[in-house]
Amino acid sequence: MTPRLPVAIGDIHGRLDLLNLMLSRFPDRQYVFLGDLTDRGPDSPGVVARVRDLVEEGRAICCMGNHDEMMIQAVIDGNGSAESCWELNGGQSTQEQYPSHAALLADAQWMRDSMLPWHVEGHVLFSHAMRPHPSDPEAHLWGRPTTTPLYPLPEGVTHSIHGHTPMDACPFPFGAWDGSVAWFIDTGAVWTGRLCALDTETMTPTIVEVFVPAGQP
Repeated sequence: MTPRLPVAIGDIHGRLDLLNLMLSRFPDRQYVFLGDLTDRGPDSPGVVARVRDLVEEGRAICCMGNHDEMMIQAVIDGNGSAESCWELNGGQSTQEQYPSHAALLADAQWMRDSMLPWHVEGHVLFSHAMRPHPSDPEAHLWGRPTTTPLYPLPEGVTHSIHGHTPMDACPFPFGAWDGSVAWFIDTGAVWTGRLCALDTETMTPTIVEVFVPAGQP
């Protein structure tokens, strides 16, 4: 039997409630997480633990997001500029959610050891922000569809899937000049209470939603 293609899941940012709800929609599938597991939301340690379990069970791949990289550089490397940027973008609340610095350090080390810059499976490339390219080493982490070119895909790959840039219309497919398609599936879950996944077998989206009261989280 041909293995089924995975379900891509967009930026979670500490929303364990949305992650658990989404996983319940696809209980028997493989997953590719597009990064940005932590920051801004109420339970970053819980999200990392849930994703880590799935990766270690062989049921998931996790791509690195820019928030994940900032956390790694701040916590492990002691990079001052990364630490300042991280703390201004949700890192302070993430630190406060961990029971100890040792627990935070352990998760940061797991992220460094286990997250991939991007992943190709079948006809699909998965990366956090935009398509990677040797001439643009930050595109997969920090690129935006408004400023970063849609670089060509590897031979035989026709679709790419990304998070990073929240879209009002989600998922948002964008056709490239070469006939390939880039899908953007970040719903800004931490603010909207909506998380998007894309089944890469059918390119069918699923959105789960948990109401967020005004002024929350």
